[in-house]
Amino acid sequence: MARNTTSDVIGNGRRVLLAVTTSHILNHLSMTVVSFLIPTLVAKDLGLDTVQVGLLSATATLTSGIFQVFFALLSNFLRKNLIMGLGNALQAISGAIAVAVRGFADMLTLRFLWGIGSAPQHPVASSLISENYHSERRGFALSIHMGLAYIGNMVGPLLATYLAVNFGWRMAFLLIGLPQLVLAAFFLGMMKNEPHPMMRQRVSQNDRMITLRHSFKSLLKTDQLLVNVCQVLVTAARGLNLRITYLPMYLVQVKRSDIEMSALVLSAFLAAGTMGTLFFGYIGNPTNKLLLASLSTLFTSLSLIYLGTIGLSGFPLMLMVIAIGFVSLEVVVSLQSYLAEISDSAHHNMVFGVFFTIGFVAASFWTTAIGYVIQRYGFNTAFILMGSVSPPAAITMNVPHLRQRKQVHSKL
Repeated sequence: MARNTTSDVIGNGRRVLLAVTTSHILNHLSMTVVSFLIPTLVAKDLGLDTVQVGLLSATATLTSGIFQVFFALLSNFLRKNLIMGLGNALQAISGAIAVAVRGFADMLTLRFLWGIGSAPQHPVASSLISENYHSERRGFALSIHMGLAYIGNMVGPLLATYLAVNFGWRMAFLLIGLPQLVLAAFFLGMMKNEPHPMMRQRVSQNDRMITLRHSFKSLLKTDQLLVNVCQVLVTAARGLNLRITYLPMYLVQVKRSDIEMSALVLSAFLAAGTMGTLFFGYIGNPTNKLLLASLSTLFTSLSLIYLGTIGLSGFPLMLMVIAIGFVSLEVVVSLQSYLAEISDSAHHNMVFGVFFTIGFVAASFWTTAIGYVIQRYGFNTAFILMGSVSPPAAITMNVPHLRQRKQVHSKL
């Protein structure tokens, strides 16, 4: 009986992983296409300055972050596949709005709706994976989910360039939303046997409220607080949306690259991120992954400071960009995997919701702040600022492991 149960869990886990990872790839694809086109073609067409470009990126990130807690709570009462389908549908609708965009305010509305649609992708998907994988495979499954999503980012700049050149940026926005509309219908039709959360848990409304209160209390645990603080600081150096927004601008405006070359460099950066996330997810367990995350954070910070003070050009610059992508994008997976291990399964929805909300709110802040610094002081100053903020987080990441070792020694 146990063998059959294990097989059922593994089989369902693979189906869930395939579905939510496909959704995550399309989410990252649409994010990258839109984020790549806004600072290049859209800004020129609509007459947007650097601060407005940063605000558009920050709006999508902030909205997605805020609504992640909402969807995490909602998943306690509604089927998760319904929530995932709704998110994909909203993103498809936001892409269609591009046809009617005439200025900054219209684009802001588009980014706001996209942010809401993006919100379920992290907490709800991560919770689905955590529920359907045993602890010894959960970390690698989350790495696959996050790592393969970067395929969407990798393809995004090249696809954005092709669509914009041949059809215009408005049609590009519309076209990338169509697969998400199809996926929304797929989510609504899949997992038909998934029980309603209220029936699955068979608990009273009072018991459910007690569970939610315990979930909120669990967020105050020291290790969880440390992880969330680390994410706020690390986002300044490894924020994905921040890189997608400003790296093309840096290559075009400072290094005088054409849009095709900037797309290739960004794709190489994201391809390295995919390989790095899968590699570190495979070799690391939940404990030493924090050490790997700490080392990669230090490398990224020092690399950014080097770019800001000394600088690189040509092929050496591309190599550094690829190296940063390989080591930096896996950090959030390491932190997420660690949270899954130290939190009770009943609290995963809330833990992931708060984790990603804090990360996305921090990303929106850093995206806006870096945009202001670039406009006022230039890219070199921005690189130095990005690299200087994260080293304290690299040190803090080792605190949970040191605390565990201290507790073990105290018991001997």
